[in-house]
Amino acid sequence: MKKLTRVLAAVMAILISAGSTGVFAVTAAKAQKETVSVSQNSEEKSSDVIKEETVYVVADSQGNKKNVIVSDWLDNKSGLSNIKDKSELSNIENVKGDESFHINNGEVEWNAQGEDIYYQGTTDKELPVSVKLTYYLDGNEISPDELLGKSGRVTVRYDYENNQKVTVKYKGKNTDMYVPFLMISASILDSDKFSNIEVTNGQYISDGERFIITGMAVPGLSESLGLDKQKDSDINIPDYFEFSADVTDFSISTSFTVATNELFSGIDMDDVNDIDDLDKKISE
Repeated sequence: MKKLTRVLAAVMAILISAGSTGVFAVTAAKAQKETVSVSQNSEEKSSDVIKEETVYVVADSQGNKKNVIVSDWLDNKSGLSNIKDKSELSNIENVKGDESFHINNGEVEWNAQGEDIYYQGTTDKELPVSVKLTYYLDGNEISPDELLGKSGRVTVRYDYENNQKVTVKYKGKNTDMYVPFLMISASILDSDKFSNIEVTNGQYISDGERFIITGMAVPGLSESLGLDKQKDSDINIPDYFEFSADVTDFSISTSFTVATNELFSGIDMDDVNDIDDLDKKISE
């Protein structure tokens, strides 16, 4: 719950301070702890260097990506002189220091000199999760360009698609399972234009001048656990979020989506050997 609170607080802080126009998404995925290949004094050795990666996606008003920037942090806990990191990014640059590097066959070797490394680059690879926004006016689908300036009952729906699977053993057979990502979307609405708000798979608050709406989903998890085939299941894991409102002169200045797997890193998975064990952990 503390991690969830931090994530929501971060989203709220970004929204309240944002002054940009247009709708864009920010996708953040924290990498699991991994051992990065390092070298020190010409001797190869393993280390607890931790790599954390955040993917920023600038998207249009329907969720289509326009630009992707990847930011990496190599947490050099052991103060190593050299760090070798595998990366498929293009246009790599050091964004917080003057440590030099060279690239060889997808491996980036940093002359760290005991410092942490912060770098960024670009990629055209498929995102692990994606977002699609659909707009409706008085029950009829409409493009965001046509909706701009219109009045009536408006619904905005966020559909999330999980594009990342892993293969696990289940009852002796290989089974595909989605990597769980928590999706959190948020928008700021002008209270002079929006009223009578209803939210599905989310909630909203008001500061008197603005409504701040947030929604959450974990796309693919229900399918992975087979809950989508259990009609009598009392567990609801949503894969979409939407809100509706009575609107005058429609416009939305800012919208964010954050995707994170950090919340799941706190679950003790040491004794999880198959999907049945995982199901028990999800229940917990």
